Amino acid sequence: MLSYQHSYHAGNHADVLKHLCLLALIEKLQIKAKPYFYLDTHAGNGCYTLTHAIAHNSQHVDEVVAAKLSAKMAGGNAVIQQYQHIVSSYLDKGMYPGSPLIAEAQAREQDTLHMSELHPQAFEDLSHWTKGTSLHIHKRDGFETLNALTPPKPNRGMVLIDPAYEQAQEYKQVEESVKSLIQKWPQGIIAIWYPLLSPTRINRNTKEIEDNPKASLSEKMLSNLSEFAEQGMIDIQFAVQKPSELVGMYGSGMVVINPPWQFEESMKPILSALTSQIQIDDNSLSHVQIVVPSP
Repeated sequence: MLSYQHSYHAGNHADVLKHLCLLALIEKLQIKAKPYFYLDTHAGNGCYTLTHAIAHNSQHVDEVVAAKLSAKMAGGNAVIQQYQHIVSSYLDKGMYPGSPLIAEAQAREQDTLHMSELHPQAFEDLSHWTKGTSLHIHKRDGFETLNALTPPKPNRGMVLIDPAYEQAQEYKQVEESVKSLIQKWPQGIIAIWYPLLSPTRINRNTKEIEDNPKASLSEKMLSNLSEFAEQGMIDIQFAVQKPSELVGMYGSGMVVINPPWQFEESMKPILSALTSQIQIDDNSLSHVQIVVPSP
């Protein structure tokens, strides 16, 4: 299976969706002059060399092209234009900015931004790329940081939860952390990235097609999250191609709990631009929708 890792898949379709959603949320927070709190629980390296990713996986070329295409998306959408402005200078140098630099590029003087990363090398890179900025970085498990820093002061803002999901237990960790967070910070905006995984895969050893044990974990997590997201939950999914045993992660999603007013409408033209510019086939799996708990 094609696992999602920050450094290995920098600049792919999942990054484009995540960062456009992040910028759309920040735009909503900045409607008011009041300061906001921001926490990235799995901040990663901060910035990535795309040529390094290409050299280690030729299949990654198409995913890097997705990021380059996104920098050329036409239209007057303000979020897309801001994304173009931020990433273009990095892409020109064969680099791609991670969510810490995306968020920092939009931050105002009154806003407080925290980045948590436990991996030693990733934290070292993050320290390098954020040196001289106002970002607060923490060498700590992201879920521990989430618990320690919330509820924040000021009591408005958002968290971005973006684990690698390499272990099945990480899905449950997200559920438990979000449930606890909602109980003590009910008004906080919670944005969670997750992978869309094909139901079958090719066994690397036997070359036989087999069931993918992680394929339904994202869907199960979303269903469980909806049970305690009493203030509302919006799901944004972008399927870059149809699921197949030939591709592990065929797309990804962003679920937003306690979404800002009219956030659903803000994301529809953004998703439309992604499907027209980056989608590989003619699938109709992408959507922006309000999630209603099962009866």
